[in-house]
Amino acid sequence: MALDPRITHAITEAVEEAGQPETLAHRLIAWFEAITTGNEDIHDSETSARHLDLLFSSTTVSGETEEEGDN
Repeated sequence: MALDPRITHAITEAVEEAGQPETLAHRLIAWFEAITTGNEDIHDSETSARHLDLLFSSTTVSGETEEEGDN
C-alpha cells in the first residue's frame, strides 16, 4: 500500500508552516512510506526510537542554534 499523496502534501505543508527545515518533511515522509509498504514495523521500539531521534534532531526550536539542536 502506497502512502496517500494527500498525506505527503499535508506533512510538507505542516512542516513548512511550522518553520521547520524541509529535511524534516522528507524524513517523516520516508518513515511513513516505509511503514505503509511494510518495510518497517511501527511497533518495533528500537527502530521507532532511532527514527524519532532522527526527527528530533531535525527539528528546530525557536531561539536554539542548529548546533544546539544536534545535541
